[in-house]
Amino acid sequence: MSSNITQLTPSIAMPNDFPHGGGVEAAAKAWACDVSDILDLSTGLHPAGQPDWLAAWLGEHADLAAHYPDVDGEPARSILAEAFKVQPEQVLMTAGAQAVIEVIFQAMPWQSMGVCVPCYNEPIRCAKRAGCAVHAIERGDSLPAVDALWWTSPQNPFGNIEAFPNAFHGVLDESYMPFSERRKLGVMPDVIRLGSLTKTFCIPGLRLGYVIADSAVIQKLKAWLPPWPSSTLALHLLPKLLPEADARDLQVEAARERLQALLKKYDWQYYESYASFVLARPPVETPDFSAKRILVREFPEWRQLQGWVRFGLMEKECDWQRFERALLEQK
Repeated sequence: MSSNITQLTPSIAMPNDFPHGGGVEAAAKAWACDVSDILDLSTGLHPAGQPDWLAAWLGEHADLAAHYPDVDGEPARSILAEAFKVQPEQVLMTAGAQAVIEVIFQAMPWQSMGVCVPCYNEPIRCAKRAGCAVHAIERGDSLPAVDALWWTSPQNPFGNIEAFPNAFHGVLDESYMPFSERRKLGVMPDVIRLGSLTKTFCIPGLRLGYVIADSAVIQKLKAWLPPWPSSTLALHLLPKLLPEADARDLQVEAARERLQALLKKYDWQYYESYASFVLARPPVETPDFSAKRILVREFPEWRQLQGWVRFGLMEKECDWQRFERALLEQK
């Protein structure tokens, strides 16, 4: 994408609805089956699922549920600060990245925001709600003269990597970035680093995310959030999870390469991805994944992505075989 700056021009139509992957309960109801019968490829969660030891750990630490979370997000905050080589006061622990997305446009004095589209829709919804004008940036466009950029790397849904542009303010959503890369970034001037910890460790039900930014920005964001940043269990769980991050990133890489090879085998067009998902289009018609009880992410809200499907990753051999059978039955 060009780094030239242009004045705002009329943007493409933005979506009016904001769907999200992971609706397994609704899918089970629609398909008249149990949730356990569904292969959920609609999200970018880690293919191996949660760590094997998690159930035992939760049982052993059930007493933490009787305590309010630490208001500063300890012990998770200090552990993450050490891993990312920043100061604890430059870290804000949150109930998933979404908790910050909900309030960031109230906390920051941005009147306009540029975002690469198609994209994850929640920042658009929250910006519009706060009265922040949103300018869509399509591939090949020059960057607009806006107060802030919302930059996602790897980008969702394409999975490509692009560094945050120089001389801009804004947000870097690094929720799908390998931890080896996140550790290199430090505090970025004029940039709010926003990350999810639920995808790498497959714990979306526990809601755990973070912000890395200048301490003054952290205080602005904190003023808009509830007094307790996340659950006590999640904050105490992170020190146990974090040492596994790099190994889990390697598992994502291996599963992604296998998925791309499988799509190539059946003549699907796909974008080279560096995330825990792959965006692809079939050679003819999209298979009936619902008939196989496979939940995938389609994009009815974006005209540019009609006919495209985003697939999450798998680990179990039976899931790979089930997915390939669905590809075999495409028309």
